[in-house]
Amino acid sequence: MFLISSSVHGRDEHGRLLRRTLMRYVNLTSLLIFRSVSTAVYKRFPTMDHVVEAERTGNKPILPSGSEMPSF
Repeated sequence: MFLISSSVHGRDEHGRLLRRTLMRYVNLTSLLIFRSVSTAVYKRFPTMDHVVEAERTGNKPILPSGSEMPSF
């Protein structure tokens, strides 16, 4: 997170949205990695549909907004 915030400059709306989108991708990547190595996380998110559903019901988004996820 520090690397993103220090690399993406700007206090305007574009910089803020870019930092937020990059962090969403980092969080999604972490979730996918944890899902592949942890049984507990895999049980919580067995398919990408479960990840999408968790995004819809949670307070904070998991997937980047407006993005298409590849089918696995």
